[in-house]
Amino acid sequence: MKNTQLYPFERNNYFYGKLLSVEDFNSEQKYMDDKRRLINRLVHGVGVVCGLNVVRVDDTTISVESGMAFDTTGREIVVDKPVTKKLGMLSGFDTSLNTGSSAYVYLCIEYSEGAKGAAHNIVSGSGENSDRIKEGYNLYLTTSEPEDDINSTDNVYEQSVTVFWNGSVRIRHVMPRFVNPDTSFPFRVEIETYSRQFTAFSYDIQLVCLNCAADGSSVLKVNFDEKLLEKTGKYTLTYDLTAANVNDTDATATPDGSTFKIAYDKTPVEGEISGGSSVKITDRDLYDAIALESFDHSMDTELRKTLGQRLYLARINLVSSVGTSIIDSIVNVPFGQYVTSNMLLSALGRNGKNYGKKSSYSPAAVDDKPGRTDRPTDIASGVCRINLNEGSLKNRVFFSDEIYHGIGLGSVTIILAAVTESGTIYGSPSVFRDEETQYELAAKLDPARGSFIVGVKTRSTTLQGYIDVKWTAIRDVDEKTAEKRNMKITIKPNSLVIRPRETKYLEAVCSNMTNKTVRWSVSPAAGGEIDSNGMYTAPNVEGVYEVIAQSAVYPDVKASIMVVVRG
Repeated sequence: MKNTQLYPFERNNYFYGKLLSVEDFNSEQKYMDDKRRLINRLVHGVGVVCGLNVVRVDDTTISVESGMAFDTTGREIVVDKPVTKKLGMLSGFDTSLNTGSSAYVYLCIEYSEGAKGAAHNIVSGSGENSDRIKEGYNLYLTTSEPEDDINSTDNVYEQSVTVFWNGSVRIRHVMPRFVNPDTSFPFRVEIETYSRQFTAFSYDIQLVCLNCAADGSSVLKVNFDEKLLEKTGKYTLTYDLTAANVNDTDATATPDGSTFKIAYDKTPVEGEISGGSSVKITDRDLYDAIALESFDHSMDTELRKTLGQRLYLARINLVSSVGTSIIDSIVNVPFGQYVTSNMLLSALGRNGKNYGKKSSYSPAAVDDKPGRTDRPTDIASGVCRINLNEGSLKNRVFFSDEIYHGIGLGSVTIILAAVTESGTIYGSPSVFRDEETQYELAAKLDPARGSFIVGVKTRSTTLQGYIDVKWTAIRDVDEKTAEKRNMKITIKPNSLVIRPRETKYLEAVCSNMTNKTVRWSVSPAAGGEIDSNGMYTAPNVEGVYEVIAQSAVYPDVKASIMVVVRG
């Protein structure tokens, strides 16, 4: 559906004797679809409604859970069952991943529809007409960044502006949209780095109708040195600013480009910082100001400001390995594109007068904790529905689709339970006399794929069309202990004598590990450089240094060698 114009609306006027044509029936469908989609867009919003979590299956494979989302025109995107995809099979792979140069890539989803089935045309005799139009979705990869005005709940009450981005470092300024006169508020500088090098920068921000709460200055000095922090790739600097005692005025915070300096590992590089952010100073109640701004938007402006905007399901962080890229970790819904229901708003305390306050709960931050990797957990659970197409027959067997439990390969224990109206029953339902319908449940595990299949056998006649089965997967303790005990990393060569500034390739050999991704480091930090592929470059200074290879998924598993640098 390429036509995204939802209005004006026209509906059929029926009367006796009216000759109905194909256009009339198509118009009837379009009228109902456009009305529903307009409500979806303006009342509910844009983003993920539920589900659609992206999980890592192996080094090059992801799985998208079932779920639903609204796109920027209000169309429903439904993933009815989990789907597993190789990155190489997704659209956009050739331009995004196969060069092995990207530090990350975005997984996006879009609405699609297509013809299904053929129908005979009794007028023309042609069989080329489609019988149905099937709504679906497309998954694709991109490295394109979203615009700053991406539709999310946070953007209702705060403004985020990118002032610097060079492919390796992103700097954003985040300010509330409204503040009261002569009051203090937090001003955030959010930094993301995608380089193994340490980033440092400084610049001044010129403030108009604002001043620093600490010293009253109209110039805010920003200084950042990644080397002084634990390297996580994501940082936030928070400054307290005070609004001037004025009303109905736009206050601004503009970076001074002439003062901007940036360096990687203390080596200066070129870069320009530009843009700026603003905040409206008003004596109105902040909740009222936010609500009125939303109400004042014309419908056309509201619909078109995000038209064509991508729906980002995940940011997939990558590690280069032998000319290709493998999955390191996954951050779900990286730009907070969620559709928040009124029930959830109430539960989180973000309705009423609290709506303009930033909640400490952020769905997008669940998978974005510093230092977190997408490693397998010890337990997982879910519910699968098995259709009983011939459920009225006794002793019939039905099977679920393949289910990925997500806690790694190897031996796991699967516990099954039947979900009934009277409760959830573990084990044999025949023990409970009030259970009229009897089921046998079984699970077949595939340890090599990290998945299983659930089977259901009816032991008595049933009129049910389906059965819900709750499953719990628990990683076997013995399996986990044995796996960790046998894991080992060996570095080849096991010792190295090298000249200053000479380079040498080091190989990390991983034994008994399903994920062989390693992170390299040098101790002390001045002892040279090593890239993600193991290419070590000695420093200018002679000495003895330690090179460390650490598992990206199992931090306790690591190895090191001593490197002697001498002329």
